[in-house]
Amino acid sequence: MKNKIFSAATALILYTSLTLAQSGAGGVAINQLVPDESAVLDIFSLEKGVLLPRMTTFDIIAIIDPANGLIVYNIDDNTFHVNVGTPTSPDWISITPDMAVGFLVFSDGSQQILPNTPTEVILNVVDFNDGGHYNGSANVYVVPYDGVYQFNTSVTIFDLDPFFGEWNVEIRVDDGSGPTARASNVSSPSNNVQELTGSVSVTLKLFAGSEVNVYVAHRDPQSVKFLSSSGIRTWLSGHRLY
Repeated sequence: MKNKIFSAATALILYTSLTLAQSGAGGVAINQLVPDESAVLDIFSLEKGVLLPRMTTFDIIAIIDPANGLIVYNIDDNTFHVNVGTPTSPDWISITPDMAVGFLVFSDGSQQILPNTPTEVILNVVDFNDGGHYNGSANVYVVPYDGVYQFNTSVTIFDLDPFFGEWNVEIRVDDGSGPTARASNVSSPSNNVQELTGSVSVTLKLFAGSEVNVYVAHRDPQSVKFLSSSGIRTWLSGHRLY
């Protein structure tokens, strides 16, 4: 009986060794005979997936000397994390894109606008900022991922002279080479108009790291003008389409 058990165990070990050594490059196949030549591990299944270690953020940080490229699943934020640092100086980042990138911001209604001078609009009142990609201190939206984005803005200025009152609103993009106007709207007040609104809506294909903001200018040479005292009349919104 002992000999039969030993023979069966030996046969199982030999079969396992042969199965795991099917590839001359040292690849391992699971649920199939031969692994793909480009893979060190090739798993086949039509019914099941693969589970990586699942850890809390505390557990991940506590890993001793994690290898560069080590991947685990963070159950605190439900994303995959990879160490892009070194074993002695780990740097864990999420590799699961967060597509929550919509935002809506307003003016506080107190900004001065000089004549004939393109002026960056201060949009420092945040209604919502999913993903945290709008930088309120710099008044710019920082594009988090390559893709196509939709932006809408409306800017209202107070007390333009109808004769000199052309009002220009621009959405600008800075991809590292300096701000460039990508879409604009020019409108002029009629008689007895106290406030004038210019709006722009645009769809842009952008690269990660680009910065988007709003500029305005008016041609009334008589005096400094102001954005509408009603902050909700000057705003910028945006979101990622795909």
